[in-house]
Amino acid sequence: MIENKKNGYLQYLTTRSETDKLEYKRLVATVKGETRKFKREYWEPFVSRIEHDLHGRQINAYKIIRNLNRTEKNNLQPNPTVEHTWLDYCQKLWTE
Repeated sequence: MIENKKNGYLQYLTTRSETDKLEYKRLVATVKGETRKFKREYWEPFVSRIEHDLHGRQINAYKIIRNLNRTEKNNLQPNPTVEHTWLDYCQKLWTE
């Protein structure tokens, strides 16, 4: 689906014709609609699970709400061993 959109855009760039432009816009609209549908399909069970937890075990619901309200969202920490491995790899490539 996304590949079709990309190919449609590339086709429009090469020809600059109105028909290709309309086809690309149609593909963009299709991708947006499908993306909305996928997000909705994910969001509905997620919200219903939170609502179920609010009436049952409230631990999970409060954990989710607490994570949403946190000011620091980025929990990822860089792994120094991976950085060191990449540094060694790049140095090895450079010296060869």
